[in-house]
Amino acid sequence: MSVKQETRPLTIPLVTNPEVATTLSKFTFQNLDDLNDPKKAYLLPLATIALIDLNAFFAQVEQIRLNLTDQDPVVCAQWNSVVAVSYASRKFGITRMDTIASCKSKCPNVIIAHAAVYKKGESHWAYVEGLPAINKHKVSLDPYRRESRKILRVIGKSFDLTEKASVDECYIDLGREIYKRLIDLFPQLSRGSRDNPENSYANLPLIPPALPLNLKWEGEIINTEKEKSEDNDIVSPPVIEDWDDICFIIGSQILLEVRKDIFEELGYTTSAGLARTKQVAKLAAGFKKPDAQTIIRNSAINSFLTNFELTDVTGMGGKLGESIINKVNVPPQINSISFIRENFSDASIKEKLGGELGLKVYNIVRGINAIELQSTIEVKSMTSTKNFTSFVISNLFDAYDWLKVFAGDLHNRLIDLDNENMELSSTELSNKSKGIMKRPKTLTLGVLSKNGTRQTRQMQIPIHKDLDKMKDIFFENGCVLLREFLEFNTHISLLNNRTPAKEIFIWDPKKVKIMELINMSLTISKFVLVEDRFTLLKTTDTSFNKEEHIAKLFRDYEQAPGTIKYSSPPPPPPPPAQKKRSKNGQLDIFESLKKKSKPGDFLEELIKTKKCLRCKLSVDDPVEHNDYHIAMDLSNKLNNH
Repeated sequence: MSVKQETRPLTIPLVTNPEVATTLSKFTFQNLDDLNDPKKAYLLPLATIALIDLNAFFAQVEQIRLNLTDQDPVVCAQWNSVVAVSYASRKFGITRMDTIASCKSKCPNVIIAHAAVYKKGESHWAYVEGLPAINKHKVSLDPYRRESRKILRVIGKSFDLTEKASVDECYIDLGREIYKRLIDLFPQLSRGSRDNPENSYANLPLIPPALPLNLKWEGEIINTEKEKSEDNDIVSPPVIEDWDDICFIIGSQILLEVRKDIFEELGYTTSAGLARTKQVAKLAAGFKKPDAQTIIRNSAINSFLTNFELTDVTGMGGKLGESIINKVNVPPQINSISFIRENFSDASIKEKLGGELGLKVYNIVRGINAIELQSTIEVKSMTSTKNFTSFVISNLFDAYDWLKVFAGDLHNRLIDLDNENMELSSTELSNKSKGIMKRPKTLTLGVLSKNGTRQTRQMQIPIHKDLDKMKDIFFENGCVLLREFLEFNTHISLLNNRTPAKEIFIWDPKKVKIMELINMSLTISKFVLVEDRFTLLKTTDTSFNKEEHIAKLFRDYEQAPGTIKYSSPPPPPPPPAQKKRSKNGQLDIFESLKKKSKPGDFLEELIKTKKCLRCKLSVDDPVEHNDYHIAMDLSNKLNNH
């Protein structure tokens, strides 16, 4: 049903199948109780899982940004390619295979909305007038992530368990909300009304022959095979067979409500699917588009799945699905899901495919493969990248400018991660993780050269809660990795009149020639909680006190020979001594730091030359830059302790 349509009350009550009036329900009070438990609900035959899918999301974002209507033909472009096509544009035959020129030939009035971009040398994105230049800009997806967060916020207000499947899709477990409404509508289901409350495995009572008028189906209800075979000249609501059908009726109403909330608050239309499992809900969400919802009752699962092949199911695409179809010898032109379901038992499919995979396929073709919703997202890495195939980076300064863009891009994505973790962890289900912050410990530079060889360089980086500091760390250390790559993996000396690399990097970067690059990327990985380094120490030392530990580290560092002091000249270095060891016999974590430092030399050289030999960069404030290296050294020692 469209979110733009006004819902009307039902004038004739839904009726149940008379044949079930004398039949016990298939479901028990324990099933009902488990529906109210987010850890168990997805496993139930009463499970009600929804998927909400934003229609042509990128195009909708641009349509709303530009104050257009859904009748205006809008396409979202990246350079000369089309990445999203509004449904109004599709009426003219425009697809994502079109170029901007072909879009205009099909529809002269088409509105081309180019995605936001980062400008080379800048760490923030913006929309530019006209079409940006590919050699001066990098596409930003931040506006779409921002709108996605807004939508998740609207959804999260009503439900305790949601899973962001992608930037434009979200799963919802409707179990707890359905449970509450079931008890309100049917008091005979409440614990207080049970003859024996301890007998949880007793069957649920019979469904009343006439249901409340405020219960009605919302959306496209898929017919069962039996309903398809009957003469249905007169369209009527499906007959209610058991309490799972009641759950789906209530679920269809809830689903329409949340879709209307998204439309009224933010202006976005959605399509949605409702089914027992995530995989079937995903197929249902794409079945009727745009601005519609499809309901798959348990009795209609087999009928619905005949519209799809095994490779259409999430997790069964690509080579895996094809190999399964080949192994079970599905005949050409025969529906693979129906064939497997009808020709393979539990035991035979396990024998053919192996136990774990066989059981999974057995459940998938019956629409009962239960997959738990994940309220938090486990991020393993983030990458910002740029192809240089249509233009050439001619000097080190250009490369630095793109690293600044990458640092800004990664910084903004960490902001998104913090927001998502804080919003998704604020539910009752995951309160123990509320407010968590994760930061990367590793930075990797990737470079693809003209000869097709891809090489990487990696380093450990310090961790900060402050994301602005993290952005600076990404850029500064990205520059360090690039210089190391150029020094040790290229002939930079030959490109610059055989000048030694150490001298080259003190030059003006605009004058430093570098090898031709096809692609460059910056990746952050090995995410940890910001407190993890202290947690590690706690587990190995029961007497550990974080505040005392930090105070001692800074006190030791301040007292260490070679630490730069500003109030008085540095003391002379002490005579050689035996290496200090802690109580557990390990080397003091600052011992190597003390040995490497030379009193005053580093700061004096910075003040004198205003060039940092460690960073290979010019500096404006020598004292501040020296502080930066002190903090970096401290943090590196802490992280590697």
